[in-house]
Amino acid sequence: MRGVSWSRYHGKAPAEKSLTGAARDAELEDFIRLQNPQLTDVRLEQATALEGDDADLLPDRRWYRVIYLADDGEGHAAGR
Repeated sequence: MRGVSWSRYHGKAPAEKSLTGAARDAELEDFIRLQNPQLTDVRLEQATALEGDDADLLPDRRWYRVIYLADDGEGHAAGR
């Protein structure tokens, strides 16, 4: 059995503007998982709304700067 090796990552992810709290965090985590299928687990640590960075999204979406912990599934840090 391999151990879990958590790494901290930084990036951007969108979520619906109307969502808050756990619902918003779940949507951000889902986006991160879709963009990084090699990660076996994603846990959002911090999300900060980015103002003026959502011009390419539908009006009901907002970009967030995110910090998250993830396991790369290999038992070692991905080095990001």
